[in-house]
This record gives sequence, structure tokens and C-alpha cells, in this order.
Amino acid sequence: MKFFKYLFFLLLIVFIGTALYFGTQDGKFSVKEQIEIDAPVQVVFNEVSDFKNWEHWGSWMKDESLKIHYPENTKGEGSFYSWESEKEGKGAMQTITSNPYDSLTQKIIFNGSLEDEGHQVLWSFDPDVTGKKTNLRWSMNGELSLIEKVYMAVKKIDIEASISEMYQESLQNLDSVLQVKMNEYSIEVIGLTQHSGGFYLYNSTASKQTEVSAKAAPMISQLKSFMNENNIPIDGSPFVAYLSWDEMNNSTIFSVGIPTPDRVILPDNSPAITGYLPSISAVKVTLSGKLTYLDEAYEAAEKYLNDSGLNKDENLSIIEVYAKNLPEEPNPAKWKTDIYIPVEQENIETIDL
Repeated sequence: MKFFKYLFFLLLIVFIGTALYFGTQDGKFSVKEQIEIDAPVQVVFNEVSDFKNWEHWGSWMKDESLKIHYPENTKGEGSFYSWESEKEGKGAMQTITSNPYDSLTQKIIFNGSLEDEGHQVLWSFDPDVTGKKTNLRWSMNGELSLIEKVYMAVKKIDIEASISEMYQESLQNLDSVLQVKMNEYSIEVIGLTQHSGGFYLYNSTASKQTEVSAKAAPMISQLKSFMNENNIPIDGSPFVAYLSWDEMNNSTIFSVGIPTPDRVILPDNSPAITGYLPSISAVKVTLSGKLTYLDEAYEAAEKYLNDSGLNKDENLSIIEVYAKNLPEEPNPAKWKTDIYIPVEQENIETIDL
């Protein structure tokens, strides 16, 4: 009995000594890392705000023993996820506040549950002046509990160095993942259909073929502003109609148009012109993704024309309808462009779209 009594006191002394030792150690820590990502702030925020996306770029996901548990809600205030790992133990993370496209406040718990106080994690999203890039800051600060101090000591983990390295690698991974996601695209050949045409307002200009997108974007913006300022209703997506296309000189003349429900009578000094597109039979191809893939979409259209024995009607304009684009959709992978190439044959059987 004396042996067990002495053993008990010995263990008690060791426990008290350990508690006193680690209790006097400074457990405060603070880590902050940042990166500039070549992506709009909305795209970056939407990626980070959903915990399910983290498995694609979180450096800790390389742990083969890691088991992640997701609830039904993984995005926005109150969302969370938890994990178990032979290497890192168990823990959880929760979003406390979410301010879209600006900031996220979260808490992380090491070797505990969501009921614990945890440590504060902050995300800050700052767009640059162009709106095309985002300065992303990611920080964590807090104070280790006695149990966490002991755990970190036993595992020989320098909390600040460990988190800093993890954050740096994860941010680089996040940048790479976003570049891949934003470059995703698909091309669908719809085939023969009918473009209904109708009234529209437009402006025309000439440019190099490689500069159409750069010139068309501000023209569309100016035309929309003019219509909104003058209470002119918009009845569809903006489009470009090609009036001429000179391959030898890399030049083109095109109109930028926005549909209206009826004919609009404008004064002589108006910055816009009223036009009318006739209904045409055309081959339709839809590009989902960046406009840099338009050439591939046109190649797909040409192949369809050749395979179907159809000829382009050179007297009519090819039309590109920007069904989904900036500023409504910041993610280029979700842009949608419908191409209509008019064909010569009359009485063509069309498909119902």
C-alpha cells in the first residue's frame, strides 16, 4: 500500500510541477500572412467562405490520416467543419461573421470542440483599383490553454512557425486553384436555330480583330448608361454584330448593340443609333468561359457548318451575344457567350431551344 501511496504522491508532484512549468510559459501567439491573387474579390471571397473548398488548397489536407466531418451548411455565418487526425489530433473551425467581399471572422479549436473558446482567425479581402486583383490577408491570434501548451511541447510544435508555414503554402495553393478554376471552359454546338432579331440601340467602330473585346466592353458600358439615364428599357443581353472582317489586315468593323422591346426614336444629336435586326437562321454555338476561347468556339462552328454542308451567309452579320459577363458575373469561368453564324439556305428546319 505504501508503494502505491508514494507513487500517487510522486505522480501528483509531477503533475503539479508540469502545470506550474507550462502555466508560467507565455502562450500568446499571432500570425499574419498575405498574398495578391490575380482574381476579382468576389471570386476569392466565394472560394474562401465555403469550408468544402478548403480541401483543394489547405496544406494540412496532405495528412493521409485526416478525417473531415462536414455539416449540411459549410458557408456563411454559423457554418463549420471538424476533423480528426492521428498526426494533429482533433479540432473544429467555425465562421462567426461573414461580410461578403470584405472580411470573415472565424474561430479555430485545437483538440477540442466548438463549445470551446478557441482562437480568432481573420480574413481580409481588398480589391485593387482595377477590380481584377485581390490582396488577401489571413491571420490567427490567441493564447494557448495549458492543455494546448503541453500538447504543443510534447509534439515539439512551434505554434507561430507552424501556422505561418501552413498559411504561406495554403495561400499559394489557393492562388493556383483559383487560376485553374477561372480558366475552366466548355463549348457546346447547339446547331441550327433561329435568332429572333428585333430593335436595338447601337454604336459602331473599327478595330484590330485582336482588340474587339477591349473596345466593346466600354462601348457596352456607355450604351447601358445612356439607356438607363434616359429610361430606355433594355430587352436582352448586349451583343456585337460584325459588319466586316478583314483577315489580311487583321481589321474589323463591328457594332455594339443592346436590344429594346420597341423602336426608340432618338434626337439627331443622340450618342446612340436605333437599328433593327431581321430574324435569321443561324448556327448557334455557346461558349461558357473566358472570351479568350472564342477562337475555339468559332472552330467548332466551322466544323459543324462543314459537316452539315451549310454555307455562311456573307451578307449578314455574325452575332456574339454576351448572355452572362461583367459586371454581373465576376467569375470568367461562368461567362456565357452565344455565337450566331447566319447560313444561306432558306426554309431550314430549326431546333426548339
